[in-house]
Amino acid sequence: MNLLIRFFLLWLFSGQTQHSQSDTVRQSYRIQPHDMGWRNHLPNFRFLSFMELGRFQFWRGLKQELKRPAGMRLIAAQDMIYIRPVGFLARLDMETTLLGWDKKYVYFRHDFYVGKKLVATGIVKEACVAKGAVLSPEDIFSGESPQSAAGIVESWQQFQAEVRSASGPR
Repeated sequence: MNLLIRFFLLWLFSGQTQHSQSDTVRQSYRIQPHDMGWRNHLPNFRFLSFMELGRFQFWRGLKQELKRPAGMRLIAAQDMIYIRPVGFLARLDMETTLLGWDKKYVYFRHDFYVGKKLVATGIVKEACVAKGAVLSPEDIFSGESPQSAAGIVESWQQFQAEVRSASGPR
């Protein structure tokens, strides 16, 4: 319910702010009582909800720059690193950045800050799907994939391939 309320408020009040695919989208949230977990800090799963809102705002502000609509977006993988806890009523700032894309997936990075301290960071790999088929990001985006984070994406892809091969049939 929390995600839906924040999604509706974001959709209602964010307007049609446009940005380019190389821009970082910033959002801020105040940690409310319903965000808190049993251990008196922001639980890990809540970060994933904020990441979803960040990508929604990113795609929404990019509409004019896309060659075609991205369709429905499906998360293929997520990876989080939690650095320090986030307490009650803290102001949580999030930065969403497009890392790049390959033939099938789009990669995003989400950095979370309380004040100037990094408290968590996450990478998301998502596929764009329309009419039951995965769309190539090259058909959606105009221009080339950003190369600034190519090393991060490649090492993450390699790690995922190793995990899949290790969990295969025995």
